[in-house]
Amino acid sequence: MKKILFFVSSLNSSGGTERVMTVIADELVKCNYDIQFLSLYEGDNPFFSFDKSIKYDSLFENKISFKSHYLNAVKNLRKYINVNDIDIIINVESILAIFSIPACFGMNIRNICWEHFNFNVDLGVRIRKVSRQMAALFCDDIITLTEVDKRFWQQGSLLRANIVAIQNPSPFPVKEPRISVCSKVVLSAGRLTDQKGFDLLLNAWALVVKERIDWKLRIVGSGEDKERLKQQADDINLKNSVEWIPHSKNMSKEYEYSDIYVMSSRYEGLPMVLLEAQAFGLPIVSFDCNTGPREIINHSCGWLCENGNIEKLSISLLDAFQLFDKNDKYAECSKAAIDNSVSKFSRDLVVKKWIDLLNDE
Repeated sequence: MKKILFFVSSLNSSGGTERVMTVIADELVKCNYDIQFLSLYEGDNPFFSFDKSIKYDSLFENKISFKSHYLNAVKNLRKYINVNDIDIIINVESILAIFSIPACFGMNIRNICWEHFNFNVDLGVRIRKVSRQMAALFCDDIITLTEVDKRFWQQGSLLRANIVAIQNPSPFPVKEPRISVCSKVVLSAGRLTDQKGFDLLLNAWALVVKERIDWKLRIVGSGEDKERLKQQADDINLKNSVEWIPHSKNMSKEYEYSDIYVMSSRYEGLPMVLLEAQAFGLPIVSFDCNTGPREIINHSCGWLCENGNIEKLSISLLDAFQLFDKNDKYAECSKAAIDNSVSKFSRDLVVKKWIDLLNDE
């Protein structure tokens, strides 16, 4: 039985990266893999639940300066791998390869880098670019979420590692298609930070409500931009048409309550929220940011808008409302979303790709 270590920044985090890691790990446990989680820091209070057989540990109790503690982190990781007889380490975020590559030096261990953003985005952390170049040279495998990002890696690095694109699955089972619009609620969810573009969404929504005051926008999330975004909404007179809901572990009820999903991110990897929304039969309106939306949305189940174009986002939302005033059109779009989820992002399909990779010696 192969022992696989998922190496993550912190299990306590509530992002899509951590969510999909637990989904994949649970499925691999069912396939008789021995799975462990190791957080670089914290990780003592996992946000997402997972199979009880999965052991989880941390290298450091608290987040510290890893510039000054880099050598200790590498040394502790190497020791952990040895003590636990790990066969495969999966870096659940490309920046973690900067620790695992030296930690695994000279050891008979397979080192996999799992990219969750895209090759051209460093999130303001320059060392991430260095880590990606190191991974391309010294890791055994690179996993990207999209074929587009796979090409970015091939074009932008000296790639010696095997590289494969494996999409994320939806963490939710698919539901029955919707029959009609029920609540007239447009849902958007995510961390309230610059990446997710909620400031752009609010400006687009201000254009929408000039023509359709019967629909509401529901934003679910928490983050550092919360107060600024709420003030922006007040300043452009959206107080009565936007609902703010704190980040919730029970996102299924939010999808069930809503009729359309909208995404305004400036950039993504493969956005989990779109996969989740489709599994619930929600039509989607989204910016066509660099990677992700184009591989999820087609014309039968949603709208893609020029990235960052506020006016086009508002027009697409209005087009959706007008079309969905006819229940049969809404039902057709909802069914197309479900069909797309089943054919491209089913859990069985994705897990098979993972198993093929892990068993490929």
